Amino acid sequence: MSEAARLGADDGARAPRSSLVGVDGEASIWRARLFLVLFFLACVLPGFFTLPVIDRDEARFAQATRQMVESGDFITPRLGAEPRFKKPIGIYWLQSTAVELTGLGAHAPIWAYRIPSLLAACLAILLTHAIGVRLFGARAAFWAGALLAACVVLGGEARLAKTDATLLACAVAGQLALARLYVARGEKVSLGWPLLFWGAMGAAILVKGPIAPMLAAFTAIGVSLWDRDWRWLRVLRPVLGVPLMLVIVLPWLIAIAMHSGTDFFHEAIGKDLLGKVATGQESHGAPPGAHLAAFLVIFWPGAALAVSALPWVWTNRRTPAVRFCLAWIVPFWIVFEITATKLPHYTLPTYPAIALLAGAALASGRLDQPSWWMRTLVVMAALGGVLAGVGLVGAFYWFEAAVSVEAVALALLAAAIGAIVVWQALGAGMTSAYRVLLAQAVVLYTLGFGVVAPRLEALWVSPRLAAAIAADVDCVHPQAMVSGFSEASLLFNIGTNTLTGDGAQAADFLAEPGCRVAVVDTRQRARFDARMAELGRTARSLDTVNGVNLGNGRLLSLDLLVAPQGAGTKGP
Repeated sequence: MSEAARLGADDGARAPRSSLVGVDGEASIWRARLFLVLFFLACVLPGFFTLPVIDRDEARFAQATRQMVESGDFITPRLGAEPRFKKPIGIYWLQSTAVELTGLGAHAPIWAYRIPSLLAACLAILLTHAIGVRLFGARAAFWAGALLAACVVLGGEARLAKTDATLLACAVAGQLALARLYVARGEKVSLGWPLLFWGAMGAAILVKGPIAPMLAAFTAIGVSLWDRDWRWLRVLRPVLGVPLMLVIVLPWLIAIAMHSGTDFFHEAIGKDLLGKVATGQESHGAPPGAHLAAFLVIFWPGAALAVSALPWVWTNRRTPAVRFCLAWIVPFWIVFEITATKLPHYTLPTYPAIALLAGAALASGRLDQPSWWMRTLVVMAALGGVLAGVGLVGAFYWFEAAVSVEAVALALLAAAIGAIVVWQALGAGMTSAYRVLLAQAVVLYTLGFGVVAPRLEALWVSPRLAAAIAADVDCVHPQAMVSGFSEASLLFNIGTNTLTGDGAQAADFLAEPGCRVAVVDTRQRARFDARMAELGRTARSLDTVNGVNLGNGRLLSLDLLVAPQGAGTKGP
């Protein structure tokens, strides 16, 4: 008997394995995987190549990688002149490899730095599907993969050159191995499974420290306590696996210790990791329950189905497959609910398990005749999509004082699809409604990420500053200093040597010889002018760039200033 059949022996835990066309077998599973990849790309590729680098985290990671490629120092990541020790080295190595493989070099566009996130997110979906096939059958696995591929938060992380999509892939790889070893109790399993587990833990530590090992430990301890059986943990083969994990992790830890002493450990563990537990860092504190509230939005469109699955999950809570997913979700989620610092993506490693339970509930047939409150949730999800389309068009008009024809057309299409979802939810059932709801997700992501966001020029201050400097300053590589705006996107767009400081420092900078440009925000202009007066100097304005600082939401009005005897405007 297969693992899925054995785990699904309880009431309703597993629907018969079936593919998109209703035929079981390896061929149908591979067709489902191909469909999931194509569906994921349809959701994520809009905006992937056209969105500029985004402050704050993406710009910091991408710029640190760029400096690593520029300098050839692949041990110590740096942001500007300062070491960047908040995260381990793994993501920088992956991004620098992607950049080199494109052949575009350190100054590749931001999409090249995003490639590891895109591939890792896709891998996480396929791994989730593989877990689902083993635990619940092919139909449940397909729905789980589709819900994860369509969710807002994974789509966002797949478009960002940072750690979280890669962490998710490592974490789900570990959970796949753990699930295989858990369901194989009493059976002989190949050595490859425990090696996969420990290899995934090592890779995850190099990407983001102890997060994935913590998830795996909570899952293993949770199911062992629930089953009152710890014997299955022996198949993890720690005597072989732990050395493998250390071989992956220790070389860089030794190298960074030799380069920086204890600075990395103090910054990454003492300040970044433990500091987030105790206090809300960077204004990201929130009370317990914030992650649950965020889930209802960032797991759209699957959140309505996940909530609707709760009665089925409760009924089948004693089924080993359901038990494994609950042990995956609950302890990890509780820890992050009580952690002071909260960002929406912190609970992302639990989302594959949530998708698996939602997919299993849908595949069981128990939601074919949903209750009124389940239908209401799906209707609300569809209407939420309609409102999102209207809001995106409104944002376009608010920022640009114009409306794109493509934006209006896509918003109308999203509204029409939403109406079909409502009709299906009220008249048919969850499966029919969700097929259409996934189509609405593709349209909305095309609208939001592909059409609206790249054209909101007020949000993209740094690339506009770089373009203004290139157009207005009469030398090829002017030295630049920015006052009143200090996000890492400046370094990525203008250059690694770009300086930041207050208005007085910008005046001192501009007074020095050479081809120089000072960029001064309105809030720093009084200090700049006062210091220029003290120096007996004047400055000439070339241009003004207005916009919004994505890092803190503040409005900006940045003047490009040069000394009268220095660089001037370019001729025709």
